[in-house]
Amino acid sequence: MNILSEINCFGLCLRLSDFAPFVALFLVISIALLAASFMVKKPKHRLLTFISSQVAVFVAIITTFYLMKCDGMLTIYLYFAYVAISSVLIFGVLRRYDSIMIKRLDAKPVGNLVDWAQKFVSQLTYATVYYYDSAAPRAFAAGRSIFVSVGLLEMLDNEELKAVLAHEAWHIRNNSRMPYLRQLALMTFSSHKRTELEYLADCFAANIAGSKALSSARNKIDKVFI
Repeated sequence: MNILSEINCFGLCLRLSDFAPFVALFLVISIALLAASFMVKKPKHRLLTFISSQVAVFVAIITTFYLMKCDGMLTIYLYFAYVAISSVLIFGVLRRYDSIMIKRLDAKPVGNLVDWAQKFVSQLTYATVYYYDSAAPRAFAAGRSIFVSVGLLEMLDNEELKAVLAHEAWHIRNNSRMPYLRQLALMTFSSHKRTELEYLADCFAANIAGSKALSSARNKIDKVFI
């Protein structure tokens, strides 16, 4: 049975069922929640709205599945496969993303190059700092790890580096409050206002290391990529 035949079968079964209004209601709710997820500003609320829309779709599909007189529905199997793969990504691969990056970048503990950096970050959050061999000045957080490039370590002085590390430490602290929702953002194509998150991370970094050090670090990095 091809997709068009399955859609016709869906429609026929629903028309003959007393549950048609129930299924239609959940589909409308799902569409409304999906549309709302693109308008909600707060990242957490946006992701929760998206998840709710998926739950509504799931309920509608499960209800329809029990009404079907057709066997071997490809669309049903595809949706179940989507749910299974998503679950594996959320609770498996994405939880180990920092471990994957350590191996991929051949990253090593930053204490080998900068003796104070790990202690500084440990005072802000529970995270391990690594460095990796790259001339481009970059820093990012993944899981419970912070990665800084050799190029960044060579470019910044101690105060500027503290500002960058504090910035990334904020991301990890923020991520610890809703880790699975942050991971879901990778799968929902949600922009989740990254500029807002960066602003909050900068405020935290300025409070820890000083606004002058933060501004100086940003200026040095921006000059490389402009």
